[in-house]
Amino acid sequence: MELTSANVQQRGFLSVVLGLLLLGGLPAWLLAQEGKSPTRAELEKVADQSTAELTTIGRKSGNPHTTPIWFVYDQGRLYVQAGKGGKTHWYLNLKKNPQMTVKVGTLALSGKAKFITDPKEIERIHGLYASKYLRARLAGMVGSSVGHGKVVEVELPF
Repeated sequence: MELTSANVQQRGFLSVVLGLLLLGGLPAWLLAQEGKSPTRAELEKVADQSTAELTTIGRKSGNPHTTPIWFVYDQGRLYVQAGKGGKTHWYLNLKKNPQMTVKVGTLALSGKAKFITDPKEIERIHGLYASKYLRARLAGMVGSSVGHGKVVEVELPF
């Protein structure tokens, strides 16, 4: 194959994309609004939405994995929770690599997982889920674990 200027440019572009994929930064980079970092005020505007898209890096594959998830926002903090006693793929991925991207509407946020272990804080956050999500509230009344999972705070840069 003849090495032309176009081939060199194409290889350079593909190298950058592959590098971003391997570093796990591609989802946030692609989803960011006009290259600016989202603010707390922007997050507060979308905090009442029902679901977010959580992107983690696969603990075995190293590939990005995105899943829809419920979330709550309280006092400047964003929380997600894992059912199945923390045996969900995304939770296990975060245990190995705590970097993540959360997309709420058109707002994309890069963050780091902070695993909440304080029982009082966990119960408080479960209460936030019960307040926001009727299904969590109803399921809790019949003994379901919906809305009572392993809690993760998404540590944000603001």
